[in-house]
Amino acid sequence: MYIIERILIDENNHEASVTCTGESFLITLKDIEALNIAEGDDIDEDTYQHLCEAVSRLACIKKAFEYLSYSDMSAKKLSDKLRSRFYKEIIMDVTELLKERGYLNDVSLAERYARSFYEFKHWGPIRIKSDLYSRGFKQEDIAEACSFLDQTDHRENIRHLVEKKYGTDGERLGMQKQKICAYLYRMGYLYEDICDTVNSMSDTDK
Repeated sequence: MYIIERILIDENNHEASVTCTGESFLITLKDIEALNIAEGDDIDEDTYQHLCEAVSRLACIKKAFEYLSYSDMSAKKLSDKLRSRFYKEIIMDVTELLKERGYLNDVSLAERYARSFYEFKHWGPIRIKSDLYSRGFKQEDIAEACSFLDQTDHRENIRHLVEKKYGTDGERLGMQKQKICAYLYRMGYLYEDICDTVNSMSDTDK
């Protein structure tokens, strides 16, 4: 048996310091409530193990906030970074908690990435979605985050890329049409949008 000798509550940090049979445990107030322990209680082995897990959970929360303070990241990327230090079940608990409290929002983060890639790098929808998937975002989150691309006319972006790389001379563009189309396809645009824009540009000055 184990004896709960002392419990110190820190309301400001939402933590509690528990002394149990000479050992100190720092856990969250939520876990204190869940464990339902008080000073002077005798606890069994099962409760003691839950107390140990609570220590790991708080440590995982603090490490997660440390990582998020450096940069925003998806739930998967955060989980991958935590995996070398904590058990899978603890990580799942913590990521769900962070989602509930708004510290992790994969759809919002993916949309910020998507808009940045589209507006500043001038990537097309295919490349943007592929990049987001490689960053660990789920397909359903990517679809929601990139929904604005389905309502966007991509010809202005395509025209910008062509003019920047190949110039504006319609005749020269016409001679390099196959090369230009291949480049734009690598940038992530749909074949139909590419053809419409490149054809209009190469015919302009004829």
